[in-house]
Amino acid sequence: MAAIKYFGSSIDPVLCRTFKEVFQRVNSQEAEYGILPIENSQTGGINEVHDLLLHQELFAVGEVKLKVEHCLITKKQINFKLIKKVYSHPQALAQCEGFLSKNLAHCQIIPVYDTAGSVKIIKELKGNNVSAIASNWAAELYGLKVLSSGIQDNKYNYTRFLVLSPEIFSDPKNNKTSIIFAVISKPGALYKCLKEFALRNINLNRLESRPSKQKPWEYVFYTDFEKGLFEESAQEVLKALKEHTTFIKIIGTYYSKIE
Repeated sequence: MAAIKYFGSSIDPVLCRTFKEVFQRVNSQEAEYGILPIENSQTGGINEVHDLLLHQELFAVGEVKLKVEHCLITKKQINFKLIKKVYSHPQALAQCEGFLSKNLAHCQIIPVYDTAGSVKIIKELKGNNVSAIASNWAAELYGLKVLSSGIQDNKYNYTRFLVLSPEIFSDPKNNKTSIIFAVISKPGALYKCLKEFALRNINLNRLESRPSKQKPWEYVFYTDFEKGLFEESAQEVLKALKEHTTFIKIIGTYYSKIE
C-alpha cells in the first residue's frame, strides 16, 4: 500500500518475507527501491528496521505516511465464534489488542512477517476458520472478505515508511534528513549535540536511542531534522557534531510533508 501511494498503481511490487530481505533485494538490484516502516504513531519505532539502517548500506530518499485502518479478513462470511486462528504482523496484532480480546479471545494468535502476507497465507490454507488482520487493499488483492473494518484500538493511528535506494539524491525539494550518531562518553555530550541544532534554528522531529550492539550499554541515536542534507545549515551542523560524536551515519534526505 505504501509503495502504491508513493510510486503509483502501475508498479510491480515484490513482497518480502523479512525486513532484511528488502535490503538484500535492493542491494542485489532485484528491486530498484525498498519501502519499510520506520515508526508508528502509537507503538513507536520499528527496532529491527533501525538496526538494519545502522548496518546496511541503503539511503532514505522518500517518505510515506499512511493511516492505519486494520480489517479482520476471512475467506467467507463467518461468525467470530467459528474462527480459530488469527494471522498478522506483530505490530498489527498489538494495535488491535482490544478488538481481539473482546471478540476473538478464544483464537490462536499467529505472528507473521507482513500484514498483506498474512492474507496470502490464509488464502492458501485449507478450511475457512482462519483469519488475517490487514488492510482492505490486501483483502481486494487476494480476493477475500472483510469481516470487520476499523478494528484498530486507536483511530488516530499512522505508520511512517521510508523509501530506500542504493543512491542518495540531491533535490532542492528535500526538507528532511535522517542520521544516526553516537556521542563521546563525556558528561553533557548529548546536550552539546542538541545545542548545535538549536544554535542553527534546526528543528528535530525525532530523537530515539537504540543499543549499538557493539558494546554493552552503549547507545546510538536516530535523529530526523527539518533540513535537506545539502543545505548550508545542515552541512554546518554535521560538521559541528563531529566534535561531540564518535561517528555519524547519513540515513538519507528526502521531501516530507511537515505537519
